[in-house]
Amino acid sequence: MIVKGIEVERHNLSSIGLSSLRDIQATLAHNVGQLWGDVTEEKLLMKLISIEIKRKVKVENINLVAKKQTEKTIKNWDTIERQSEPLKPLPRSEY
Repeated sequence: MIVKGIEVERHNLSSIGLSSLRDIQATLAHNVGQLWGDVTEEKLLMKLISIEIKRKVKVENINLVAKKQTEKTIKNWDTIERQSEPLKPLPRSEY
């Protein structure tokens, strides 16, 4: 099925960008509301697009958290390095 100039099939949803998927979903919702085209197929495709959007958002969130954690680690590297040094034993007089 071609929607907004993009060929949309079940197998190629993962290769379509997030904003394009949202545009396609809005167009399909409008078409279903107007009863244009094959409503059953369009509803199924809308559900698949919804699942793909959720998946992509989840992946983006995971990547964002990983990036922030990396930046935090780099920023605090000196502290982390000091904390990983072995402790020196206390002299006997301090027991």
